[in-house]
Amino acid sequence: MMKTNKSKKAMVAAVLMMSMAFSGLASAADMKTIKKDGMELVQLRQAAKMYDYSIMWDSKDRSVTLMYLGKMDDMKMKDDMKMKDDKMMEETMMPAGKTIKLWIGSKKIMVDGMPVNLKSMPVIHEGNSYAAESVIKQYMMPAMGMK
Repeated sequence: MMKTNKSKKAMVAAVLMMSMAFSGLASAADMKTIKKDGMELVQLRQAAKMYDYSIMWDSKDRSVTLMYLGKMDDMKMKDDMKMKDDKMMEETMMPAGKTIKLWIGSKKIMVDGMPVNLKSMPVIHEGNSYAAESVIKQYMMPAMGMK
C-alpha cells in the first residue's frame, strides 16, 4: 500500500509540474498586447483569466481590482505534496499578489495593500484595460513560473 501511495504522489507531482510548464509556455505569447510609449502592455482581462484572478472595473475611480481565486482542490493537492527542502509546494506556486488594484492613468498600484510604483501607467484601449507586462510577471504569475 505504501508503494501505491508514493506512486500516486509521484504521478500527481509530474502532472502538476507539466501543467506549470505548459502554462508558462502559454503566458505572454498568447496574451493580447499593445505598445504604448515603447512599453509592451498586456490585456488585464486575459491575464486574469489565465492566472485565476477575478477582475472588477470601478468606473467611479477608473480602477481595476484583481483578486486571486485559487481553487481549493488545487490547494489540497499542493498541501499533500512537499518539496525536498520541506517547503510546501503551495508556497512556491502562489502569486506574489493576491489582491492587485490599478488605476487607469496612474503609475501607482496597490498589491495586497502595499503601494507600488510602475514605470508605465495602465491604459484603456478599445474598451479593454492594459498594464505593463511586468505587473503580470511580478505579481500575477505563480512564483514557480518566474524563474
